[in-house]
Amino acid sequence: MGGAFTVTIKTGMGDVGARLRDERERRGIGIDEIEAETRIRAKFLLALEEERFDALPGPAYVRAFVRDYAEQLGLDPQALLAELNARPDLVPDVVMTPPRHVDPVPLLDRRARIAAWALAAVLAAVLVAIAILLLGSRGASPGGGAQAGRTHPPSTAGSGTGAHTAASGSTGTTGTTAPAAPAPPAGVQFAARTGSVWLSVREGSATGRVLYQNTLPAGHSVRFSRRRLWVRVGAPWNLGLTAAGHRLAVPLHATGDMLVTAAGARPAA
Repeated sequence: MGGAFTVTIKTGMGDVGARLRDERERRGIGIDEIEAETRIRAKFLLALEEERFDALPGPAYVRAFVRDYAEQLGLDPQALLAELNARPDLVPDVVMTPPRHVDPVPLLDRRARIAAWALAAVLAAVLVAIAILLLGSRGASPGGGAQAGRTHPPSTAGSGTGAHTAASGSTGTTGTTAPAAPAPPAGVQFAARTGSVWLSVREGSATGRVLYQNTLPAGHSVRFSRRRLWVRVGAPWNLGLTAAGHRLAVPLHATGDMLVTAAGARPAA
């Protein structure tokens, strides 16, 4: 009584203990190896094999130790536990399994919770800002389109009759004169269209004063107001020529010399 642990068992080794010991010896495993794997002290393992359950820490440990020992040996723990339950010589308390300790999941501490809330607030603010930008851009689109629609198209070069009609007021819709088309730029323009071009530009002839001598990068251009130019060109297939607003044909297909005027370009003699 009084909480004392008493086990009454018949003299001799029972079936459960014998099966544990026989399986261990059959596998050639020492009791110290089982101790290292299960973390059950060797004296308790020997007590299980000899079914000296009173040598264990308490009745609740018998079932847990038998289960762990059987699993380590590859035996069916449920079969051995069922056999223990059916033993009339064991006090019922012996077969009670102790509850396994489960570590509680740690909750976020106060600082972690504050950081999580701050991150959530920042994300919410970013989403609101993106939504405002999207709505603003959609609202501005119709106004931009309307403004673009009100823009007057530029007048076409050479439409002198239209300008004259507006000035005379014959249409009755406007009293202003349409702006005249800008005059094409004077001189000759050299443009590197599809790639770099090396140029040596002289005034008039091959012995004339050097006006330009350099590599013209792709997308760049140079303009000269002289009426007659002598030009040596490298990579002429990348060169574009324009004079008085008109494109001129480049007469070279390889590095060479040419004469250029407002009327056109031809290979130099």
